[in-house]
Amino acid sequence: MQDQLANQEKTQERVLATISNKKDPTQLVEIVHLPQRQLFLTRGISHNFNIKEIAIPQGHMLGEIREVTRLLSYLLERIATAADYNLPFQYDHDFEFGNRKYSLEQKEDYLLLTEGS
Repeated sequence: MQDQLANQEKTQERVLATISNKKDPTQLVEIVHLPQRQLFLTRGISHNFNIKEIAIPQGHMLGEIREVTRLLSYLLERIATAADYNLPFQYDHDFEFGNRKYSLEQKEDYLLLTEGS
């Protein structure tokens, strides 16, 4: 039954965008829509950089798609730069981007991105 549910989730997901590392185009990160979970989830951060994926609530992503994709690109650039210099990378749980405050909160096997106050 668990496998059947996992396969059903897989068939409902849609890739919204793909972001590649400018310095290493083989490092791809997809932004995948998971409608049954009401989330957009990155796919590729864990594989390429061995750190947690980022999830964005569906309502926030749809309302601010341009801003959120810019934010994800910014985070991916920081991750890739640390990897280029063989430095450990750790997400900032509270940070600012574009005059807005954001938080990354630990959930299941990903970090949930939310806009702070």
